[in-house]
Amino acid sequence: MRAALIALPQAGEGDLPTIAGKSIAHRQLLFAREVGCDSVIAHGSGATPDGIGLRHAAEKLGLRYQVITNSHALPGIIGDDESLLVLQPGLLPESRTALDLLRAEGDRVLVVSAGPGSSAGFERIDLDRAWAGAFSIPGQWLGKLASLPEDVAPHGALLRIALQQRLPEARLADGMLDDGRWTIIDTEETARARTLDWQNSHLGKTNPGAISRWLGKTAIASLGSRALDTPYARPALLALFAFLLAGSIVAGLFERPVLGFVLVALSVSVWESFLALSRLVVAPFGRIGRLPVLRFLIDAALLALGVMAIDSLFHRSIFPPFVLVGGLLLLDRCSLPNWLEPLRDRMFIAVSIAALALFTTPEMAIMLTGLLMIAANILASRR
Repeated sequence: MRAALIALPQAGEGDLPTIAGKSIAHRQLLFAREVGCDSVIAHGSGATPDGIGLRHAAEKLGLRYQVITNSHALPGIIGDDESLLVLQPGLLPESRTALDLLRAEGDRVLVVSAGPGSSAGFERIDLDRAWAGAFSIPGQWLGKLASLPEDVAPHGALLRIALQQRLPEARLADGMLDDGRWTIIDTEETARARTLDWQNSHLGKTNPGAISRWLGKTAIASLGSRALDTPYARPALLALFAFLLAGSIVAGLFERPVLGFVLVALSVSVWESFLALSRLVVAPFGRIGRLPVLRFLIDAALLALGVMAIDSLFHRSIFPPFVLVGGLLLLDRCSLPNWLEPLRDRMFIAVSIAALALFTTPEMAIMLTGLLMIAANILASRR
């Protein structure tokens, strides 16, 4: 069994800095759950907004939650056969390397080189090393807190106990402090400066040739934490996506294929914005699951709209759209040069068909775009 010790502000000290809609304490809670903690011990005031928010977050994750106001309460909560994960106040813990080290068997203290560590805001231990902001200590050592004053800061006191008892150490690479996933966020100004980098790192790099994905990522990144702070942002984007797709089918039924393909193009950008926001909501350790599979709804809309747009015999109406969608699905499994990347972007394809249909028939527009799909697949196979 393992518990996590997380610092909360005292009443009147102000709120904790937030990163992309979640406080530092909430971020530490997510890290503690990944390490394997089944309970959370908050040191500070549980009546502050941060304390109440942390309680709700812990209960939502199924973790036990307790609040203490002095270090002497710890030995009565943690058994001798249990361990306590201690996280430095202000630490933003999102490193997979540190996670794996703390999740491994045996308690240990994470350290970094003294120079880079102290410059990054971590406590220096000696001339060679600094505490990296996290360690796991056996419960049987917590009784040593009784010899210290009640109002002593438990994080620093427990660190000294761990060092005196020669707790095994695990050294982190100094470069890990530079990527922003293991850093100290002690002010709201630092948090605001870090939020943009945090969003970009979790959204990842996007090829500008993937036009809709690039637009979706840019839209969410430009909103900053406002999109994450709005509880109904994701449902609203999902509803708008469904509305646009349904509108495209209705436009096809009323013989407005150009409008239908424009609505499909708009739905693609909204869908990519929804996926980008979903990645940020579950970052850094969560996954969006099988949500990307729902992209098949866009292909289904392209197929249905293409069939309705061609006014001819059934076999003539169905063949060009099937060639188009089949070519898109095959391109998804190919490696393409950057200049061909737009050809598998559904937004680009829908806009191309709509533009061509303005100067020729919808059937000809779909057939020409389908030929592009075939040509792209041939080039991809030759590569």
